[in-house]
Amino acid sequence: MTIRLALFEDKIAPGMSLAWPAAPRVIYVRWGALRLVTASGTRLMPIESATLVQEAIELRGDGDAWTFELSAQPTAAMSAAEQARAVLANDIELDPAEPVLFRADRIEFAPNGVTPRHGHRGAGIRRLIYGRLAAQIGHEVKRINAGDAWFESGTDPVIGRNLAPSSAFVRAMALSPSLKGKPTFLPWTPEDAARPRGVAPRQYFDELVDLPMPR
Repeated sequence: MTIRLALFEDKIAPGMSLAWPAAPRVIYVRWGALRLVTASGTRLMPIESATLVQEAIELRGDGDAWTFELSAQPTAAMSAAEQARAVLANDIELDPAEPVLFRADRIEFAPNGVTPRHGHRGAGIRRLIYGRLAAQIGHEVKRINAGDAWFESGTDPVIGRNLAPSSAFVRAMALSPSLKGKPTFLPWTPEDAARPRGVAPRQYFDELVDLPMPR
């Protein structure tokens, strides 16, 4: 059984609003400032802030929103409207009828920072906020520029190398509930475990969520 993790991008102009039904989603404000309106009130979200929302929402303001959203439906079931907004979407092998651990964080690379070869105890989508990276994922080497998004299954070995004075990406992962409060990072070898990480993480949240089942 699978669930879907999708990354959407929306540009919101003054006087415009977007409304979405209830679903677990991380809203990251890449640019500008947005107002998040729910049944419980209105919250101002400044640039580079991120929040987890599970209820129906409306977004207003002037800015760009990157939204990581979980769904009980597979990627193949995405609507035309969802496909038009999607930057990247992947299916992840988790049971949609069970709680999912939804984790979001921001990873900043040190100058000349290189991560040791590693995997993760779960899958997720990343998107580069600024800078430039070279990433070896399995046997594939990618050059990642600001705005590029990529998926890591966790089972392929990864090495990330910072190619800019500073680089940072935002990440959302869909994980087993047993990992709540625990790191997902898995050094590939004992030698990799002894190497410095080369990055500074900042966690936004680590919460169990339930996925609305399709009717």
